Amino acid sequence: MEKKQKRKITIVIAVLSCALLASIGANVWQAFRGWDSYLQDPEEIYIMEAGILSQNLQFSEGEDIDITYDLSHSDYATLREKYRLEEIAGDGSEFDKALRLMDQFAPRLTHASNYDNHVEMAALPLLEYSLDRKSHGINCRAKAQILNECCLALGIYSRKVWIMPLSPFDNDCHVVNEVWDTALDKWVMLDITNNQYWVDESGTPLSVLEIRTKGAEQEFCTPVVVGEKTDNLQALREKHMGSFIYIMKNMAYTEYCTVNTVGEGETIYLLFPENLESSYQYILSESSVTKSPIAVDNIQHLLNS
Repeated sequence: MEKKQKRKITIVIAVLSCALLASIGANVWQAFRGWDSYLQDPEEIYIMEAGILSQNLQFSEGEDIDITYDLSHSDYATLREKYRLEEIAGDGSEFDKALRLMDQFAPRLTHASNYDNHVEMAALPLLEYSLDRKSHGINCRAKAQILNECCLALGIYSRKVWIMPLSPFDNDCHVVNEVWDTALDKWVMLDITNNQYWVDESGTPLSVLEIRTKGAEQEFCTPVVVGEKTDNLQALREKHMGSFIYIMKNMAYTEYCTVNTVGEGETIYLLFPENLESSYQYILSESSVTKSPIAVDNIQHLLNS
């Protein structure tokens, strides 16, 4: 009788212990599940990013400068012939041609974020090193240089744009391109690393600053991979939410070379929010990067100045 009583007590204690542990476990799971879902909810992350951008939407006055574009470098002939640029680009607008160039090279350039930039920052040596060579990955900066020179070689005004995060502890930025499209009468962003361009709710391609403004004001825009159907833009935004959030994170401010040619110019200008302080010497105005492009015949004196 005594043994049965002890057994019953043991069973009751065991059941109560299991129930208690289950309750504690459920509460812990609920807490962590809620925490995880917050960190992993793309819309919540975007709302935070939009808030950061909206607080820094206006830019400092900066200096009015002319960003210049070299359309006649001697390397362009080799680039056009060796990589069949005219055949790949085909006919159409500057945007159409640049899209075809990007779509040709993007899948053939392996991405390596830890690439150390040891190859000369120019399209010909970079293509020789990396094109169709999976073990020779390059970063977004190098990929953007390739697309930049390919566009310039075909007479398309093109520039590299560094898009930068706000946090001084965030070492991860991104580099994209913008090309001037005559029909649209504006700059349009191309992201060769992701083979994407961006559009608004009507499907109109967007510039870097247009994407930034729409992000800050929570207006619709979305990345589109070249070749994707654009009949359901909302579905594309959901599909590419990772790219969407990443680009928005890197829209705090932008950087530009003043001279766009073979290789990178040494002088970099910042388009910087007026709410933030910077001791950097070269700050340009917003109008400097939205106005139509200027070509120069003799680029060398600008590089040496």
